[in-house]
Order: sequence, then structure tokens, then C-alpha cells
Amino acid sequence: MTAVDDRLGHMVKSLEQELSGAKDAALRPMGLTVPQYSALLVIADTPGISGAELARRCLVTPQTMTTVLGNLTVKGLIERRTVPGQGRAMETTITAAGKRLLGRADKKILEVEELLNGQLSKADQQSLRKLLEKCRSAFAIVTEQVEAEEPAPPARPARKAPAKKAPAAAKRPAKKAATKRASTRAKKA
Repeated sequence: MTAVDDRLGHMVKSLEQELSGAKDAALRPMGLTVPQYSALLVIADTPGISGAELARRCLVTPQTMTTVLGNLTVKGLIERRTVPGQGRAMETTITAAGKRLLGRADKKILEVEELLNGQLSKADQQSLRKLLEKCRSAFAIVTEQVEAEEPAPPARPARKAPAKKAPAAAKRPAKKAATKRASTRAKKA
């Protein structure tokens, strides 16, 4: 076992990539990506959810979620409506077509997750959930500490005027410039 393989974080990341790859393979024939599936699952569970909250729940950036929601809307799987009095905020709901596709996709994803569950007894599954939550809580504490210690971002410095270009002779190395001057003097002489 190498030093990298012995790292717990590396093992967790490796498992996450294997699981994500298996989910992607199961969803691809249905025309869905893992983030799209996750979004449909959360939207079905929480009708009217905002894009920002959906991004947090699906563990993606708001920019990624904007793309996901756009693609789901084009496919007719979700609908988005503005919320009166909420500025640009939009609520998102799943369509009947989205519910049907989610039902099929969820069966496939449950099959993939059963591969993981099948390796563990019920007691081991419970223990793993508790251990993973314990690990996550450690990072919540670290994040809170970092946010409390972070100073305000520095003010942006004023833009400097562009530097004037040096004459061509000044750019040449000193030896070449001296050789050229000597050559010029010799020709004049």
C-alpha cells in the first residue's frame, strides 16, 4: 500500500468516484446526469425550493445548479416560476414527465446503491452512517473557525498607469549595445 492509498481522505474520494461513475452509467441511457437526478430527487421532495437552496442540498455550486435547472427545464422535467415579492427568486417544481423519469431513474440508482449496501450488514450500515456523520461534523467545526478568523478582504489597489515602453536599444543586453556602438564608430572613422 502506498502512502496515498493509506490516507483515509483518498479512500473516501475513491469510493465517491466509483459510486458516482456507477450512477452515471445507470442514468446515461435515460438522458440524465447525476446532478440532474439529484436535483429532480430534491425538487420532488421539496416543491417550490429555490435554486440557491437546491444547490446546497445537491452539493454543487449555484452556477452548476443554474445549468442543471436550465437543462431540466428544456427537457420539460421541471417548471420554474418567479415568486411575487422575492425579486429574482424562482420556485422550482417537478412536472409529471419529471416524476415519471425520476421514478425510473430512482429504481436504477437504488440498484447501484444496493451494491454498496450489499457489502455491509445492517449494523455496519448504521455504524458507517454514524462514522461518516462524525467525520462531516469535524469539518463543520473547522469551517466555523475559519470563517470566524477570516479578515475582511483587502480593498482592491488602484490601477497603475501602464509603464512606458523602453527604447529598443535599452532592451538589448549591454554587451550587444556596446558592440553595436563600437561598430557604428568604426564605420564613421
